[in-house]
This record gives sequence, structure tokens and C-alpha cells, in this order.
Amino acid sequence: MSDPKPAFKLWLETEDGYVFGPGVYNLLIAIERTGTLKEASQQLGMSYRYAWGLIKKAEEKLMEPLIDASKGGKLGGGSSTITETGFKYIKDFERIQDQWKMFLGSLVAEGTVVKVNNHQIVVSFDSSVNLSVGEKVRLIKA
Repeated sequence: MSDPKPAFKLWLETEDGYVFGPGVYNLLIAIERTGTLKEASQQLGMSYRYAWGLIKKAEEKLMEPLIDASKGGKLGGGSSTITETGFKYIKDFERIQDQWKMFLGSLVAEGTVVKVNNHQIVVSFDSSVNLSVGEKVRLIKA
């Protein structure tokens, strides 16, 4: 078993609460890939009704449509496309996720103790670490 590490979920919200997060993001990506909300929801293991509700709640809070959906009628064949607003939120969410991952990565660094001398420890880090003189750090023995 590996050691536990901090984990975080990222979402966007307004003063009214949750608006956009991994669920809506993954659903929009799946809609773009499949062309329909029905197939997208099936691929993600969610009911069509639940998926439709996720999209509708987000659209209501954003006051803009994320998808354009056309009904297929009795024979099916409906389709869904991502709106310009939907694409904007996909790109924004990806950008924020990337920035968040970079931030989290900057909090943890592994290295090897090279020298111990009185109250000084010299550590060689395995990756780039941005530290300034006088900055406090915590070393934990692995």
C-alpha cells in the first residue's frame, strides 16, 4: 500500500453554489466525442435523466446554454453539440486544473540528504524546487 497523499476536487461556483466541475466537464467532453447526450451519459455510467439534470442545473446558474440538443423523434437520432459557452468552460476548467496541478506539485519535492553539518542540512532535490533564503520548509524522513 502506498502512503496517503492529499487529494482535492476542483469545481467552479457562484454565491449560489456549485456551477461547473468534473461531472459537467466530463459530460461535455463525452458529448463532444459521441455527439449525443444519451451516448455520453451511457459512456460515463450515468442515467440520461441524471446527465440532463447536471447540464440543466449548470445552464440555469450560468444563465447560458452549454449544449444545443435536437430531439430525434420516435426513431431516435437526436444530437447534441457544445455551445461556444460550453467550450469556454471546458477550456477554462482545463486551464484551472493545470494551474492547480502545478501548484500542488510545487508543494511536494523529493530529494536526498547530501550533507548534515551541525544545524544545517543540504538536500539535493529530484526536481526543480523554488525556495528562497529564509523560507520555512518541513523535511519528513521517508
